[in-house]
Amino acid sequence: MNNTQVKIIEAAEIEFAERGYGGASIREITKRAGVNIAAINYHFGTKEVLFKEMVRHRIEPINHLRIDMLEKATIENDSKPLPIQKVVDFMVRPLLSQLIGEPGTDFRFMRAMGKAMSEERAFMRELHQDILKEIVTKFSKAISDSLGHPGFEKISYGMHFLSCCMLGVMMQHSRLQFISCGKIDLHDTDGLADHLVAFISSGLEAVSKLSPKT
Repeated sequence: MNNTQVKIIEAAEIEFAERGYGGASIREITKRAGVNIAAINYHFGTKEVLFKEMVRHRIEPINHLRIDMLEKATIENDSKPLPIQKVVDFMVRPLLSQLIGEPGTDFRFMRAMGKAMSEERAFMRELHQDILKEIVTKFSKAISDSLGHPGFEKISYGMHFLSCCMLGVMMQHSRLQFISCGKIDLHDTDGLADHLVAFISSGLEAVSKLSPKT
């Protein structure tokens, strides 16, 4: 991705964060990026494509890091199941470090995603599935291995809850300041990750031990 594309994507991120997908204006994005409309048409074509590439620009490097960490740890553990806390950590910490720990962003990517997802557009669901397909496949297996193979239903519920927890924290992260009366630093990604990993891991273990339906 060249410098012009990155400038456009960063400008689009601000616009989508402020106005949502539906309210975002290509003309305003060009002003923020310091380019003309022809540049956006050439590099992205449509607002939908621009939004998709904005998400890929942010999420795909995180997904590559997640998978690399999981595969390296699995090799170092002689391909034996990893502790559930470690698997969840590989899923959670890279995301929080990149999207919350980055200074000067005002959580704009998370706000852009939150507003867009609230609009429930079909392409958002497709994009979500496309970007997360490999992650869901690899981490579902790793979590199942860690929990002693509790079954498809429990792993499916567990992955759904894991995803919802992460999305909720990302999109409503500023609420922590209100809840903690301003005593917790919103940019303390290690503290946030430690608590979220413990919360999700305990939940996955509890779900895996549920008695079968009768």
